[in-house]
Amino acid sequence: MFRHPLAKLAKLAKHARRAAAPLVLASLTSLAFASSSCSRFSRTKQCRALIAQVNPALDDVLTITHSGTENGGSGGSAGGGIGGIGGIGSSASKSNGYVAAAGRYERLAKQLGPMEFGSEEMAKLVAEYAGVLNSAAESLRSLASALESNNSAEAERQNRELDRIAAHERALVSRMDAWCQP
Repeated sequence: MFRHPLAKLAKLAKHARRAAAPLVLASLTSLAFASSSCSRFSRTKQCRALIAQVNPALDDVLTITHSGTENGGSGGSAGGGIGGIGGIGSSASKSNGYVAAAGRYERLAKQLGPMEFGSEEMAKLVAEYAGVLNSAAESLRSLASALESNNSAEAERQNRELDRIAAHERALVSRMDAWCQP
């Protein structure tokens, strides 16, 4: 019986596809794993860059607000973020410290602006965090002004506003932490 050479070639190709299927599947699996590893590495790198910007700034704010001066003193309570504002001292030293802390928050917000992230979600979270920092700076300046003018009602209102901002900050930090988890 005579067979057409193309039929034989088609039969060989069919066997080759069956033999290659596991190889292709293995290749695709390793490619997906490699890209997820790359994605995970990239995400970790982005999170570390964010942490490198935020943590020193928050440490500065703690030092400023707990010592009453921009460069001075040992820090007060542990922790960071907007909720860590406080300290003891005169009204004038507190208000000066709050104004300095406001400036540090604003500088941090500007530093976060050009950062890039691998997901639109994280970029939005960081932009929202920068907005929270700017709101905290505004409230700190208002608090400093209220302290200087001995306006206790306004100072209390600004303290409540800072508490609200601190709660929002904690929620944002939680969401950013979740994004950064591998």
